[in-house]
Amino acid sequence: MKAILLLLDGLGDRPQQALGGRTPLEAAYTPNLDNLCSMAETGMMIPWRQGVPLGTEAAHFCLFGYDMGEFPGRGIINALSRDIQVEENAVYLATSWASVQEEEGLFIQERWTSQLTKEEVVELQDMLPPMIDGIYFCWQYSVGPHGVLTLKGDNASEAISDSDPFYDDGYVMEVEAFETEEKKAYITAQAINTYLRKVYRQLKHHPVNKKRVQEGKKPANFLLTKWAGKKPNLLSFQDKHGMKGAIVGASRLMYGIAKLLGMEYIPYNSFQEGVRSALNSDFEFLHLHTKEPDEAAHTKNPFNKVKVLEEIDKQIAPLVEAVKKQEMLVIVTGDHTTPSSGGMIHSGEAIPIMFAGKNVRVDEVASFGERSCTKGSIRMTGNDLMQMVLNYTDKALFYNFRPGGRRLNHIPKTIKKLKP
Repeated sequence: MKAILLLLDGLGDRPQQALGGRTPLEAAYTPNLDNLCSMAETGMMIPWRQGVPLGTEAAHFCLFGYDMGEFPGRGIINALSRDIQVEENAVYLATSWASVQEEEGLFIQERWTSQLTKEEVVELQDMLPPMIDGIYFCWQYSVGPHGVLTLKGDNASEAISDSDPFYDDGYVMEVEAFETEEKKAYITAQAINTYLRKVYRQLKHHPVNKKRVQEGKKPANFLLTKWAGKKPNLLSFQDKHGMKGAIVGASRLMYGIAKLLGMEYIPYNSFQEGVRSALNSDFEFLHLHTKEPDEAAHTKNPFNKVKVLEEIDKQIAPLVEAVKKQEMLVIVTGDHTTPSSGGMIHSGEAIPIMFAGKNVRVDEVASFGERSCTKGSIRMTGNDLMQMVLNYTDKALFYNFRPGGRRLNHIPKTIKKLKP
């Protein structure tokens, strides 16, 4: 049986005063989601650990059944998403051009320098130092103010902290060795600090920035760094779960996650096109992703998220019909909670989830929302998701059965036959 996971990025929310104490999902008119809910087994999912906010990349790593201890960091995913050739011993960091000013440190005026053109970036890039303390630095453009910084050398370590505080109106942070006493991490941290100081000194009076200031724009005089990581040694999604899987999406990040896990990536131009692609595809597992609820929540206007959820709901009627025909398993959930008011970027509450298909135990929940789904039967973590998909689609292996040289969670499609 085919499975489609409809992943509404940033689906969860908090009660909003502007919505009479309801969440956007509770306030939205969503007849198709509610119809699916009436045919589903429902409940709540903690993406990883209760109260821990996750980014999309870490949440998906958990949802796809991987151990968070193996998570390589978003720097690697960003590199893969830009088709950068990831090498075994190199370290990759996500970066963004920022505007800072000296004020008891380097105070961040803009984390992502606005109105920055690619032509300006090319000129600024020429001033970046190529080597510090035996570590080679190579910066590559990705999109807008963003890029990937590659570190190579015998002392290059991924066990380092971020310089990006992740919030505007903050200060650049000194990079430190992260949860290690390893000498290489200290060498790398100090090399990056030296690198960043040189970047600032060479860019603060750069002609590009002088011109930007004259035009009333913020200068791009710093390079914030975060999410250092090395190439991981991971089982592919198919090897791990026995299903050929694909991500149907419209973002570079999802493309990078697909490459990381050896999944196919099917791009779409509109969500409606994405729904059609998921339904018509021959893959056994389809991850249908939309970033729109998360982006709407980041505007900090709850009504924007309500509107987006209502638009999505109008376009998923074909999924409802497929479930009615018992053609497939459809799962609907989010990857994390994104509050549509307040100062949190993401937050750590549990999120609603439902499984609809012929093998599920339909419960009495008929409305898809954060509080209504607490009345459902399911209590799970994100890491349980793929095992539940395998179970509902009759692909789960009897525990401790050993058909081969490593532990499996799925019934193998081929076995090594004993020859007479």
